[in-house]
Amino acid sequence: MHRLFVALFVVLVPAAALADDVVILVSPAAAFSNPDMIASNVKEECGLPAYQAGVVRRQMESSGLAAKVSDKDEVPGNGRFLLLRVENAMSAGNAFIGHRKQVATSAKLYENGNEIARSVHTRDSMGGFGAGFKGSCAVLQRCADTLAIDITTWLKGQLASLATAAPPATK
Repeated sequence: MHRLFVALFVVLVPAAALADDVVILVSPAAAFSNPDMIASNVKEECGLPAYQAGVVRRQMESSGLAAKVSDKDEVPGNGRFLLLRVENAMSAGNAFIGHRKQVATSAKLYENGNEIARSVHTRDSMGGFGAGFKGSCAVLQRCADTLAIDITTWLKGQLASLATAAPPATK
């Protein structure tokens, strides 16, 4: 039992230290990648870009990743940066006939200005329990909440791959 504890300590402490050492800058908002494709009521009423970026950052922090909101929505030349974009947001239906909402969000991970990983995640909802008492924006935010978990899970996998990758060979 003692050996198992020591082995876990040796494996987990460096991983925890790595997560604490690297702060990942996150887009200040997950801007619509193609705003013309998004219904005007969703753009004007829901605040989805700011909500999506905020909930991703909070999910990252609650998962043990150091995250900070970037001052700009531009990829910096140094450090790690997570660029978020709402690729699509669909809002159909209503409380009487049923909701049909969907959000697709892309995540691109950059290191020192170079893209090193990308992914697109999509979630949809019909409103769930009490859908008749929820507005469209609340249901879209529910999709964004789940997307934050998906994106954070993907990001942690990417960071784990980076941590275990062999350093580049030197000449």
